[in-house]
Amino acid sequence: MTQATRDHDDFSTRRVIRITAILVFLGAVAELVLFRTWIGALSLTAAGLVAMINFRWLEVIVHRVVQPGKLRLDRWTVLRFLGRLTLLAIIFAAFLVIPRIDAAAVAFGFSTLVVAIVIEGLRQVRVGGG
Repeated sequence: MTQATRDHDDFSTRRVIRITAILVFLGAVAELVLFRTWIGALSLTAAGLVAMINFRWLEVIVHRVVQPGKLRLDRWTVLRFLGRLTLLAIIFAAFLVIPRIDAAAVAFGFSTLVVAIVIEGLRQVRVGGG
């Protein structure tokens, strides 16, 4: 197996983000078509976007900190970690303060990332990468 083929078979965070975006879009469309609520679609979309941003920032933090050799815990890594926590805190505070937010849509929006990771993991098993 060539190196190019091997790289193509590895777990891809880009594919996870792409799958998540597709699931969020389909969920928002389903919310609009089935339940006819734009608040639900907006809640689902916002939660999905926060999940994708959070996942991406966590990936960057892990790649910077968990490297062979010396520990690379610099100011930008700490600020990115604090920004990640602040973003989650804002979303949860908005969930408590704004009464019209659809809790089920928010839960589905956050879970789209988990579903995307499972899909990518199953793809990984099918192609035999890793």
